[in-house]
Amino acid sequence: MNNSEEPQWELDDEFKTLTITFPTDPPVAFVLDTESLSKLIEGAGQIRAEMPPPHDETWEGGKMVDAVLDPRWYTEPDALLGEPLLHIRDPRYGWLHYALPRESARALGTLLILQADEGPADDQEQPRKN
Repeated sequence: MNNSEEPQWELDDEFKTLTITFPTDPPVAFVLDTESLSKLIEGAGQIRAEMPPPHDETWEGGKMVDAVLDPRWYTEPDALLGEPLLHIRDPRYGWLHYALPRESARALGTLLILQADEGPADDQEQPRKN
């Protein structure tokens, strides 16, 4: 066992199971297949949303990020109020779903069109948040 205080993550040679080994005495290991890992990630995300401190409410632009290049996406009106629903596929987390009030959807759409058509001007900061 590694003397590290951090769990050890190991993907099997066939990329079918993940083994997470915790540095306890004795060591404890969980072996998760794809479906079990997805359920763990979703459950942990739901619980994290309830834990303090919350994630930052605002984003400060200009930071380096591990961005997903050209993700799959889908939009549709929600069944109750017809407000826009935005679905974005993240290869790490699966499909993520966002309900946007019409005003936020318009602002996002306008900004995306502006950035796609013109790109940001060197001397003008473009708005980036709702």
